[in-house]
Amino acid sequence: MIFTALYPSVRAVKSSLRLHTLKAAMSSQPNQSLIDGIRCLQYLVSSGRAIGCRELARLMGINTTRVNRLLMTMASIGLTMQDEHRRYLPGPGIHALAAQSIRGSELFSRALPRLERDAPRDIVVALGVLWEDQVIYIWHSVPGSQTTQALAGFHMLPAWQSVIGMALLAAETDEALQKRFTAEQWQQLAPHVAQQRSEGRVVWHHDDGEVSMAKPLGAHSAALAFAGMWQADETVVDERLSELHTLARRLTQKP
Repeated sequence: MIFTALYPSVRAVKSSLRLHTLKAAMSSQPNQSLIDGIRCLQYLVSSGRAIGCRELARLMGINTTRVNRLLMTMASIGLTMQDEHRRYLPGPGIHALAAQSIRGSELFSRALPRLERDAPRDIVVALGVLWEDQVIYIWHSVPGSQTTQALAGFHMLPAWQSVIGMALLAAETDEALQKRFTAEQWQQLAPHVAQQRSEGRVVWHHDDGEVSMAKPLGAHSAALAFAGMWQADETVVDERLSELHTLARRLTQKP
């Protein structure tokens, strides 16, 4: 009698547990609409010009109708707007989002004053992050440039063409990287990725005589780079590497 009375309750508990587990699994799945919306906005902002739905859809590799719906949704809250040809541009809400992002970024707030104070002035100094196999530059200064020019002062660059990208891609496996890059791209990437893993930095001797170098900044998923060094001998490279390590350490130190 006791077992018979208890059995329905036990079955109900098991059913409830299964339902709870299923809901938990579903809730842990990434929200693809949110992902597409963020990607769409990032591609739009990075394009640097007015862009149509079809072109943006090709860049993202998704349906044009979906891109149009995402852009219209973002337009309703001021993140995008259209020009006279119905192409899309970043809207006024982007400025608020940018200001809030800068304020909320520990890396940005910590690195900016130290880069202003300590970055070498006679070479290119860059700080960048990796996004969808592209390097986004937070800081990119050239000799003689002002701080306002250095802030986000360089266009997006494919990771396999950037010493920062090479340094950051080394955190992934060769198998994962070879699936995303062509054989030619991987041929350029592979030795530098291996160098990053073995030595904790990348030094790239370009065919035209330029030398660039980069070092990841740990938990920030960013890397610091020096470039614009021409026909540099081993002594100069070693001196610049020492400068790079010192500045990277300062950028990651807590106040």
